[in-house]
Amino acid sequence: MTVRDYTCFIVDDEDLIIQRLELYFSELSHKETRFHLVGKANNGQKGIEEILKLKPDIVISDIVMPRMDGIAMIEQLKLELPQTQFILLTAYSTFEYAQRAIHANVMEYIVKVPLNEADLDRALGKAAGILDEVKKKEEEFQSLNVSVLENKYRVRKQFFNELIRGEIPSHRVSNFANRMESQFFQANYCCFIVEMNLYESFRNEYSAVDQNILKYAITNVIEETVMNSGRGVATDLSDNRFIGFLSWEHNRSEMDTEFACQELGSQIVTHLQQYLNQRVSVAFGGPHRGWESIKQAYTEAQNVSEDFYYHAEKVVKTPAHRFHYRNDKREEFQQKLADFLVGVQRQVSKEELEKEFVVLNQFATDHKIHRSIMAPMLRDLYRDIIMKFKSGNTSTTDIAEFPIEFMAFREQLAYISDFTFQYVHAGQLLHRAEIMRAMRFIEKNLKQRLTLEAIAEDVNLAPSYFSSLFKKTMNEGVISYINRKKIQLALELLNVQDYSLLELCEEVGIVNEGYFCKLFKEYTGDTPKQYRIKMTRYESK
Repeated sequence: MTVRDYTCFIVDDEDLIIQRLELYFSELSHKETRFHLVGKANNGQKGIEEILKLKPDIVISDIVMPRMDGIAMIEQLKLELPQTQFILLTAYSTFEYAQRAIHANVMEYIVKVPLNEADLDRALGKAAGILDEVKKKEEEFQSLNVSVLENKYRVRKQFFNELIRGEIPSHRVSNFANRMESQFFQANYCCFIVEMNLYESFRNEYSAVDQNILKYAITNVIEETVMNSGRGVATDLSDNRFIGFLSWEHNRSEMDTEFACQELGSQIVTHLQQYLNQRVSVAFGGPHRGWESIKQAYTEAQNVSEDFYYHAEKVVKTPAHRFHYRNDKREEFQQKLADFLVGVQRQVSKEELEKEFVVLNQFATDHKIHRSIMAPMLRDLYRDIIMKFKSGNTSTTDIAEFPIEFMAFREQLAYISDFTFQYVHAGQLLHRAEIMRAMRFIEKNLKQRLTLEAIAEDVNLAPSYFSSLFKKTMNEGVISYINRKKIQLALELLNVQDYSLLELCEEVGIVNEGYFCKLFKEYTGDTPKQYRIKMTRYESK
């Protein structure tokens, strides 16, 4: 097990005792580097104020002090700092003090006149042992808790994937359901699908580990939202999709069912934006009953979700509001794409190009062609543009495959528009200019809560194309780059003065303190507290 550092604090009203203990810690640092003195106070009230601010691991305190005695101070601190270990120093070995000390759960009770360093060594060693054991048990419990939850969600995901594919025999479904705590399918229910918007950008912005953490968090938020609306369950389905079920006991009218689905969908959209800054759309199937209908319920929700292709972000769809597809317009749209390809020239301006794409977008909006037909036509256009300008472009070997799978129609069109302009103008210099502009925007707004959309808008590129371009040019995702810069700023601030965790978060524009600590340790190897202690020791040398 790695050796931990322990921060210590002294509370005593006698200056000679404080000086003696400071000398003790100074000499101790040469032979026992684990223990570091971080502060001192000369009465109980001042001790509470400083200890709550510094949160030391070990407190060494006198008993009899003016304004507030040591045991009263400890009784108050124990409520806020249950893991801190307390060592009492006293010149009085009366039963009353010993009894109060035991009641306050004080670890050691040392007579300070004369002060025996061997007693202090033993007390600090005992405190370190207790702290190590507490941390070990916490880590074991957290690991066990996370493992149980992860396994539960993993099994549930496999269960529902097999269920909607019809791979679980009907006579085994009830047994599975009881173990999955999903008995509510005996009542009325409907299936819904939650789809992440801008998923290509999500994949470019976050590492694989962070993607899994966020998906796990998304599942939890969806499920908690469902449970607040009645009974239900949710799980990660695949890639950018999650599956859920809402159940109710009594029969509902079509109007009541529609209202319940719209309300739940809106809550899911709002909560995921509010808590995780993730944009999603939700599609519901119709009402069903019994396990035998589960596959049909899923198929209905999946069919409704196909409409997301022509929608903006954060949409709630039900069977009552489906699109009517005009696949008979395929040849007409294909001709428009061919005409566009003939007309586009290397000297085309950004404004001219955008005007052409507005025409294509308007046609597709008025005459919706199903995604299964439209997406391949756009992919072919992307490849035709590469072929048309291939001979004179030195960057063709570095062209990525069109990321078509998880994009909505407008995303695909905007991606092709930006790519076309960059590509026909032999992209590399333009790429660099726009990335440099994005980096300046990030630097200027580093203390704010930056979003991919805001940066992409500043450089006049579609978010999906910009995130792809940034990662390709910088070999690092946009969010990863921003986080690294924010931690660098935090380090610069800590090198100037001591900030509280909340103050640091405010200074670098990260709202969640836990997420900030995770990032800080990921980039530096230390928590902010550990880093500051190291800086203090370095400055004192």
